[in-house]
Amino acid sequence: MTTFSMAMLVCSNLERSRAFYRDVLGLRIGTDALPHWVDFDLGSGAKLGLHPAGDHSAVRPGSLELAFEVPSVDGFISDARLAGATILQEPYDDRFVRVAVIADPDGYHVRIGSPKR
Repeated sequence: MTTFSMAMLVCSNLERSRAFYRDVLGLRIGTDALPHWVDFDLGSGAKLGLHPAGDHSAVRPGSLELAFEVPSVDGFISDARLAGATILQEPYDDRFVRVAVIADPDGYHVRIGSPKR
């Protein structure tokens, strides 16, 4: 049986990306080994890893989209805007969720959603 363990993003500036995922998304740091590695505990053993760009790895926004659930998309987007996040898509109602999309510092899309009540 295969168990999901980590999604890893290659980042152009590890310190800036660490701040985004910690301060804008509110994720809890698991390992902070700047300038070589940072990961965040997503619960149930899953992690989000941040790796610096280098000779064998490049930043490729558009190659991956992360998604996180929050209690209120509108409240989250308001706070994210104040924190300086780039809003790619304002909140809208989809079939079962309210959704918005922001960009991390390297341009990776981060989908934010709340279940519709």
